[in-house]
Amino acid sequence: MNGPTKDFEVVEYRFGREGHYDVASYDALRYVGPLKQYQQTVMANAYTRLIGPLAGKRILDVGCGTGRGALHFAGRASLAVGVDVSLDMLATAKGKVTNGLACPLAAAYAQQLPFGDAAFDVVTCLNFLHLFSLATQRTIIAEMKRVVRPGGILLLDFANALNGLIIGLYRRWHIKAGVSLPGEIRFAVGDGCRIARVYGAPLPTVWRLFYRFPRFGAAVEKIAYLPPFNWLAQGIYCKVVKDTQ
Repeated sequence: MNGPTKDFEVVEYRFGREGHYDVASYDALRYVGPLKQYQQTVMANAYTRLIGPLAGKRILDVGCGTGRGALHFAGRASLAVGVDVSLDMLATAKGKVTNGLACPLAAAYAQQLPFGDAAFDVVTCLNFLHLFSLATQRTIIAEMKRVVRPGGILLLDFANALNGLIIGLYRRWHIKAGVSLPGEIRFAVGDGCRIARVYGAPLPTVWRLFYRFPRFGAAVEKIAYLPPFNWLAQGIYCKVVKDTQ
């Protein structure tokens, strides 16, 4: 399932692929070193606060990659499941599962999840949606809404086109990066739900300095939980609640 398909838009991650798509170097590029660790901590602070307590809940992490989110949830929820189309990503995630930690992993397309309706209390999608077109984002989120129970939570992570105003717009128009405007985020989320809260993380560029003072920096970064600063951050985290009717 690592290759492209005629039916779905797919971004291929595998061992030996060049650049950011090489699974062998995926974690090192994103999580290794004090700067990256600080950045990941600030983002995790935002989305874990939005999700809230997980005790007794079933959570699904869509596009789980090498397992960082799914394994983090596994120690807190009654059931944590990760799903990804890349078998190489899943093999790496499986290698991180320690004794006593239950975290089932499934190979599937995000556009066609292998779970029944309303199977989970919480469904997350972290560092994943920006890889796809707006139409595919909407399809993925619609499938996430299908598998979450009425009143359940979706936690959606978008790359922000308003990041620092100039930074995000430059990425959008000149680098052609997959960043989203507020109206596009609302379109991707679709109907049958409401956006309950929006956090931003991390703040634009300052995290490159704040990592030297992680406690102070992480406290200051919480200003991006508040409007209008949330819409100026690097990433947008949306807490979406599925309608009960």
